[in-house]
This record gives sequence, C-alpha cells and structure tokens, in this order.
Amino acid sequence: MVSSCHQAKGFPGAVITRNLEAPITMKRHLFMLGLLFAVPTFAGSTTATQDASQGARRPPPFERKSPVQVLIDHRQDLALTDAQAKSLSQLQTALDAKNAPVKQSLEALRPSAPPDRNTQAAPSAQDQAHHEQARGLFEQLRANDLAAYQEAEQVLTDAQKTQARTLLESERRSHGLGHGGRGGPPRGE
Repeated sequence: MVSSCHQAKGFPGAVITRNLEAPITMKRHLFMLGLLFAVPTFAGSTTATQDASQGARRPPPFERKSPVQVLIDHRQDLALTDAQAKSLSQLQTALDAKNAPVKQSLEALRPSAPPDRNTQAAPSAQDQAHHEQARGLFEQLRANDLAAYQEAEQVLTDAQKTQARTLLESERRSHGLGHGGRGGPPRGE
C-alpha cells in the first residue's frame, strides 16, 4: 500500500495519511462493474444476430401498405370526413380480401432460405419459373392496388386528391425500391 503523509496545519504533531491506491482501486471497481453490465448486453446482441443469420426471416416485400391504407393512416392530414373514412375502410377490406390468395401464393413461392451469394451457379429452371410466377403475382397486386386507389380518389375532394398524391409520393420515396426492388438505396446515392 502506498501512502502519503502530510503535516496537519494548526495541529502540531498530527499527521494525515492518505491511501494513494484508493482512486485506482475505485476506478478498477467501476471498470469491472461496467464490464458486468456490458457482457450480458453484448451476449444478448450476439444471439440475436446469430438468430437472424440462422433463418429468422424478414417480412416479405408484398406486406407494404396499400395506397388506400396510407390514406386511412393519414386521415387527419387529409381531413377526411367520417363518411369518407368509412368508404376508404370498406375499400381496404375488399382489397385485403382480393389480395389474400395472391399473397398466399407469393408466400408459398418464397424460398425457405435466401440464396447463397458466394456461389456463382446459374438459377435452375424451377427457380426461373418461380421467379416468373412471382413477377406475375406482383403485377396482379399492383393492379389491384391501383384499381382500389382509383376508386378511393372518387371519394376525395380535389384538394384531398392533390394532398393524397403528395403523401403517396413521399411514402413511395421513403420506401423506394432501390437496386432491383430489394429495398436498397436507389442507384447513384
């Protein structure tokens, strides 16, 4: 133990000793305490990362909100009346019912695991057939969404239509397709 001795002022013969290791020991204890809290957090994040790499699937791209749902979500921004909101909700319910079998077909076509990007093998004929089938199903979803939105516009006033188009464009930009429709940033950014 290292200590320091000082003469106390005003008190002849009194000696004050100070333990110079105390600040180091205190720092060491704080460091160990910090590690104690950090290790479980790090361990938890590692298992979450491992789970994600071992098959935890992200939501499919066809689970995006429809344009009609975006309008419903922005009811206050668009100043929708109760009658307009009810009409849009009915349109959305009908759209969901119409799209349900298409989405089930798309889900059935999803591979159980993403393809290994390290291999250079060409896609099989079956993979290409699935891709073409999925493309057709996505086109059907887009056509259904467009038809529902066109019906939704019939319910809106001209001012609401303008604002709705602005909202949808903003939504489209924030969830842009990016590289090949995979959700990455658009090329050149």
